[in-house]
Amino acid sequence: MPVNLTQLFQLIEEMPAYHRFAAGRSESGSENRVVVLDAAKPFLIAALHHRWHLPVLVITAQPENSKKLYEQLLVWSGSAVKLFPEPDLLPYERITSDTTTDLERVQVFSTLAGCHQNGSSGEAPLIVASAPALMTKTGSYADFTSACHTVKVGTEIEPFHLLSQLEAMGYR
Repeated sequence: MPVNLTQLFQLIEEMPAYHRFAAGRSESGSENRVVVLDAAKPFLIAALHHRWHLPVLVITAQPENSKKLYEQLLVWSGSAVKLFPEPDLLPYERITSDTTTDLERVQVFSTLAGCHQNGSSGEAPLIVASAPALMTKTGSYADFTSACHTVKVGTEIEPFHLLSQLEAMGYR
């Protein structure tokens, strides 16, 4: 049974320094910066995501750090957290990539593309990615959304129309 820790966000909401930081205001009038213990970072990130109700992207330097932070954020934010994994292959390698990693990347893209169009969970995503994961070239947003097609249980679809749509997307 998953534990719901969102009630603890009330504790941080009572702190004036958190209010100033979350509101985008700093005492010096310049950049907002905060120093946080490593153990408190997932809590702060989840609290900000909970307060803002906006999509949030957290970037780490190393893939191991992104996986660790993702696991920690799952405790605080549950299904809203997505991990954007790095590809298994180097750009010059001519071998087939792991379909699991490709599927996870497409799922994150789908979440981002649908977050304003009644996404699956109804809440803004919190995405954790490493720098190497973001360095891979991807297609444009327009190309991705034009190739998206959702089939739900109970939907009546003309099979030949669906087949022609899938062929137009590049399926054989």
